[in-house]
Amino acid sequence: MLSYRADRLQPLRVHAFLTRKSPMIISHKYKFIFLRTEKTAGTSLTAALAAMVDPGDMVADMSRPGWAKFSPVHHGALKRKLPRTFGLHVHATAAQAKAVIGAARFNSYFKFAVERNPWDRQVSLYFQRKNKRGQADDADFDRDMKSLLFRSTEYVRLNNWSIYAINNEIVADEVIRYENLTAGLEKTFAHVGLKGVLNMPSLRSGYRNEEDYRRHYSGATRDRVARWYKREIDALGFGF
Repeated sequence: MLSYRADRLQPLRVHAFLTRKSPMIISHKYKFIFLRTEKTAGTSLTAALAAMVDPGDMVADMSRPGWAKFSPVHHGALKRKLPRTFGLHVHATAAQAKAVIGAARFNSYFKFAVERNPWDRQVSLYFQRKNKRGQADDADFDRDMKSLLFRSTEYVRLNNWSIYAINNEIVADEVIRYENLTAGLEKTFAHVGLKGVLNMPSLRSGYRNEEDYRRHYSGATRDRVARWYKREIDALGFGF
């Protein structure tokens, strides 16, 4: 069993985690790579992992560097596009991680990711954005997903597939299903040698009250999500 409790972290480790703003983690001690997907409890899982890895392990830093105020391009975008120069983004793709740490190390390390039913994930993303902007009263998932203007101007299409696949082939040794998160993590952590009791904080949960994502869909929006995320749906066996 694995454990994460914020009150048990050393103060300096807590400070380092908070200032890194949810890092991507590659552990050289335990020889694993956490390929962090979006809308899959990544912040909570990263918090748990940050307490377990050694200070010398590679951690993707998303804190704002000093030179960022002089750059016309956001430092996060630079990390996404030029990871060899600016470092790995928290949601770096598998190909980028491989390029930065080298093929030999990448291939030999245990790689894992978490993936979520795309229809559920899409609703979660939508309500997260609406709530963060104080627009919860105007939330209508089906209406907005049908709108070309909304889809063209909002961040609506995730690319988790590239985070754990290269050339359309899954390279993660384990893709944990979000609905089986605790059991999947316990199995994975046992494999790499991490010990404790897993108790992750829900750092970004609570964006919608109900759990049945299906009620937000019409046939048209259900089919749109199916087209967008056909690769992970087919590969991992997700269903509406």
